[in-house]
Amino acid sequence: MDRRKFIAGAGGAILTSHASSVFGTSNIANLNNACGPTTRLTRGPYLTPNSPLRSDIRENSPGVPLKLELTVIDDLWCTPISECVVDIWHCGANGLYSGVDNIVFNPDTLRVSDQAINMKDKSYLRGHQVTDENGKVVFTTIYPGWYMPRLAHIHVRVVWRDVEWTALDTQLYLPADVERAVYQTAAYAARGPNPIGVDRDIVMKGDAEAVRNLTVTLERDGDGYKGNFEIAATSL
Repeated sequence: MDRRKFIAGAGGAILTSHASSVFGTSNIANLNNACGPTTRLTRGPYLTPNSPLRSDIRENSPGVPLKLELTVIDDLWCTPISECVVDIWHCGANGLYSGVDNIVFNPDTLRVSDQAINMKDKSYLRGHQVTDENGKVVFTTIYPGWYMPRLAHIHVRVVWRDVEWTALDTQLYLPADVERAVYQTAAYAARGPNPIGVDRDIVMKGDAEAVRNLTVTLERDGDGYKGNFEIAATSL
């Protein structure tokens, strides 16, 4: 159910306790200015159960350091949400995910081949944390590599208090100028630049606006980068 329509349709007569305590009934008219939810995208085939609870997910993975701060806010009230489990996972500089059989695509047809690369005995570049009272978590990772036929990306899954219907799956992207510089460094250089643009990405399928909206702004941070992103999700 769309919470905006439900609460606005009730004319303010029915409010969640969260809404009443934070905004009061006088603010019900402001629902049209509420935060829009973050774009949902497929979580893909590489989510694994029971990821480690940790902030540093690198496990000595080679690559350019990346500090990623995520803030989860309520998509209706625009307030921070605590007690959200935030999972992230992405491939290494070599384009491979840990914990799974990696699907191999034909580079010419972009179709699934009959090959796979087994990394089930690894657990690098995966982890989860729980948001604090400010809705924040911070992960230390590396800049993701690329694989056919995708733009470089980081998967994110947000679930409030293990309530499954609140789950939001999305993917975060990185700035093209940073990517060009990163892919010339030692851990990435042998594979070269990513040949896949947004038009050939099998998930985004040319939706450049959605990619822009899901792109993390990065700045230099020592020998790596840091960035932050706000995710608007659902709570009660």
